[in-house]
Amino acid sequence: MEDLVRILCQHVFAAINDVRNRTSQQVALDKAILNRNRRFAQLLDIGDKVQFPRKIYSHYGIFVGRMNVTIEQDNIEQQFDGDIAHLTDLPTAQDLPFKVSIRPENNAIQLGHFMDIADKSVALKNHELDRIYLPLPNEVIRAKAIKKLGDVGYNLFFGNCEHFANYCRYNRSISNQDE
Repeated sequence: MEDLVRILCQHVFAAINDVRNRTSQQVALDKAILNRNRRFAQLLDIGDKVQFPRKIYSHYGIFVGRMNVTIEQDNIEQQFDGDIAHLTDLPTAQDLPFKVSIRPENNAIQLGHFMDIADKSVALKNHELDRIYLPLPNEVIRAKAIKKLGDVGYNLFFGNCEHFANYCRYNRSISNQDE
């Protein structure tokens, strides 16, 4: 019986150490991604289309530079703060950040902070369509993104974050993710 208890304890302690090792490896990986994204963010230019790969899709936005702007729509002033224009859920208390609803009335173009949007994904510049379409000048891309701030009505299938980013950069509302 003592041998059984000893063997069981060895397996339990081995499992605990395995979890600790995996946790410390994940912490190290998360820290490396965080540091990499901080360096990457400093290399972005106004008008860059930024891709944030997630598990089953990629999130997209346009780098507009650090901004704090107030825009009036329908006699209501809205405050926007951030450096990435992107499509996201309108915030509610119970929602997780940067979740996109399939209901168009729940989604809007917002400004977000690069590091918050990147979270634990490795952010990338995605200019793959530059081979096919001529990108607009950087300041025009930025102006198009800012003009859309607060716009509601986008959805996952017919007007997602990639549609928005490509509209701003190429003046074409297209997405490879919805095909």
